[in-house]
Amino acid sequence: MKSTLYITAKVLPGNRIEIQSPSLSVGETVEVVILVPEPTPDSVEDRYLSLEQRQDFLKLPMAERRGILESQAETMLAHYQQDSDWKELMSGDIIDY
Repeated sequence: MKSTLYITAKVLPGNRIEIQSPSLSVGETVEVVILVPEPTPDSVEDRYLSLEQRQDFLKLPMAERRGILESQAETMLAHYQQDSDWKELMSGDIIDY
């Protein structure tokens, strides 16, 4: 019967992955399965534009930039209208004694 060891690892420079476990023995043969999660819209990489992407945005005509920003503002408006948690934070005093 195979035992399972679940470890989360970061990809290191050179696209390497290092796995360490006290339950593994030197010279032991193991099977490795790598599951790569699909990026989510909330991932850090998706939240920030690269310098090149920002420069490309600034090269667009003003009308096109306004259209993009308007679309993003509408998306955020819908988000904040659906998520009411922020309203509770804004309802109290800033300083409670």
